[in-house]
Amino acid sequence: MCRYTLSLVFLFLITGIHAQDQNQAILDSLWLEHADPKTSADARLEALDNIIYHMSYIDQDSCVVLSRQMVNEARAAGNVLMLGQAFRNYGIALFRSGAGEGALPYMDSSLQALSTRQDSAYSRGAGATLSSIGTMYQSMGDLNSAISNYQQSVERHLAANNPRGLVFCYNNIGVAHETQGRSDSSLIYYERAAELATELGLDEMASTGYSNMANVHAEVGRIGEAIDLVYKAMAIAERIGSKSGIANCLSQISDLKARLGEKTESLALLRHAYALFHEADDREGAINAGGSIGALLMELGKLDSAVIMLETALALEREGGYKHLMDHTLLDLGAAYRRSGRRPEAEKVLQEALGLAREVKDATQESMVLSELGMIDLNAKNSDRAIERCKKGLILAERTGARNARQNNCECLYLAYRSQGNGTQALRYHEAFIGVRDSLTNEKSQRQLTQRDLLYTFGKQQLADSLAYSAEREQLESERTIEALRADQNRNRAFGIGAGAVLLVIGGGAWFVADRKRRQERFEKEAATLETQALRSQMNPHFIFNALNSINAFVQRNDQDSATSYLSKFARVMRLVLENSRHAEVPLNDDLEALRGYLDLERMRMEKKFDFTITVDPGIDPENVMVPPLVVQPFVENAIWHGMAGKEGKGHITLTVAERNGQMRWTIEDDGAGRQAKKTPPLDGKAMKKTSLGTAITRARLDLVQKQHGGKAGFHYTDLPQGTRVEVDMPILKMHDQ
Repeated sequence: MCRYTLSLVFLFLITGIHAQDQNQAILDSLWLEHADPKTSADARLEALDNIIYHMSYIDQDSCVVLSRQMVNEARAAGNVLMLGQAFRNYGIALFRSGAGEGALPYMDSSLQALSTRQDSAYSRGAGATLSSIGTMYQSMGDLNSAISNYQQSVERHLAANNPRGLVFCYNNIGVAHETQGRSDSSLIYYERAAELATELGLDEMASTGYSNMANVHAEVGRIGEAIDLVYKAMAIAERIGSKSGIANCLSQISDLKARLGEKTESLALLRHAYALFHEADDREGAINAGGSIGALLMELGKLDSAVIMLETALALEREGGYKHLMDHTLLDLGAAYRRSGRRPEAEKVLQEALGLAREVKDATQESMVLSELGMIDLNAKNSDRAIERCKKGLILAERTGARNARQNNCECLYLAYRSQGNGTQALRYHEAFIGVRDSLTNEKSQRQLTQRDLLYTFGKQQLADSLAYSAEREQLESERTIEALRADQNRNRAFGIGAGAVLLVIGGGAWFVADRKRRQERFEKEAATLETQALRSQMNPHFIFNALNSINAFVQRNDQDSATSYLSKFARVMRLVLENSRHAEVPLNDDLEALRGYLDLERMRMEKKFDFTITVDPGIDPENVMVPPLVVQPFVENAIWHGMAGKEGKGHITLTVAERNGQMRWTIEDDGAGRQAKKTPPLDGKAMKKTSLGTAITRARLDLVQKQHGGKAGFHYTDLPQGTRVEVDMPILKMHDQ
């Protein structure tokens, strides 16, 4: 299942938490103020504090240096309040740079300085420091210490009459309770945070509160409530331009779609979120989204890609000390290892995940890990231990109300009892498994998500403005009576009817013309799509026919070991080809994987008569760029069958993907016999294959790509002194544009 980012935040004492406030003009102004000899020492400290705040979203290393400078300047000025703030800035900068527990001594120094007086400024500062200490403990997995510090922070903010500080504390306490599986408690604190943030005009924190509430509702299966809340959070995030907020909401919508079986669309949303997190320089969000992509790739059966993404995410989480993210990544990586047949590695990471879940008292996560360990036991024919583990997991799932965990444990128990021949118990748990699964993917939930999608697509501006409208309405009601509003409505009704009639006539004519144009465009696009599907269906038999000819030639040599190895590789390539052929466009990375497998097969058939190199321009993201599947395979095939077969000695084929003038260019180059050379029969003595069909299909497919997506699409040959070069041009298609 896709994961989402629990929005855990540091509290700054300055105006807001927008990651988008990276305004160079503001920084320049602050630096001038700090450097001005006429500026007082206290004013210089305040300017430096503001500089650190704005730099915190740009460069953590600079924040470390500037915070150390602020400590020295505060000491020299004898300003205890700013000294406490400087130590706090220093601790946060170190923590965000990966120092982990090494940041805590500086936070303690901050708290000591800010506890020397009891006035409101010092109390607010102490409250902010305690909240940040709680956030650090929470990131390191010590939830009890985190909650203790948050509660102390609440007391300081109440004493200082600082409701803004309370918003951050309530949100983070909610995250801690949710991590521990206490859904009801987390909802109480999230709701407090969202309502108070709305009152104070803290839009980003209001969005965060609604987003976190949606997480809880989704986890316990209340999909309708989750959908409403996540779109409410999305409307606010878009209105204020928070890229991290939008990315987090996209991750949640992706999770909801994955729960309802719409996994391809879910993956596209996740990749869009991943890109936004990077744009916002939200390292934690990007790491979590990367892990989520790995988890979803696993569910789509792309285990190799899933393992790579999850191993990368885990390494980054270890480096940054993000224990609150590691538990999910360890679980997903263990599941990916298990499905790949790597049982020892799966057992190792799942045991680590189990220990971490128990350390932070996350009962839901512990239940999920136990179900995965139970499946490993089943694979090892140890059904008794699988039953023992999954019964414990089921108790935890029922206690926390986590339906996904309950579903997984029931499925494992059903399989375990079935393997023992215990039909009664197997039937019991099978019925429970089916019941939970159906409740998670019922038609009502799918309809709710579809309705919200339509609402958001066609009316997101109205939705985004709904909160502002409500506030304006309340203000109007306080200034006027309902009777006055009704009088206004009656007075304007006659004018409205007349104007409406005129607008109706004009609008009807305009709508008719626009609708006719839309219908024509839609018809052309649908026709192009259907034609593309038809051409793909021709391409697959063409590829299979050629590959089977290769297998036949190899088998006729009566080399059983090599034939078996070849057939195994062929099966893998066919799985990739068939999977990719289900889609009009696939990620470049997936298409290159299929082409690499095809080249390996042909190289093996021709007894390593050629080598090959595949290169992708660093400016192209192979996970995000989409291409028609196997669109250049006929040209690769030509290079092998016409170039290499007629060449004396060993040859080389180069496949390059690069960006040229805003277009994607494939270059397939070989140093073979060339197009003008006399065609010689291949090594197996069979007649040379005709490739005109593949080339013709490719030409038609490129024409349709140009029709559907614009830009230019086509190919041309260049005869080289030794060999042939083919250049294939097409528009660059991005994942989030699909």
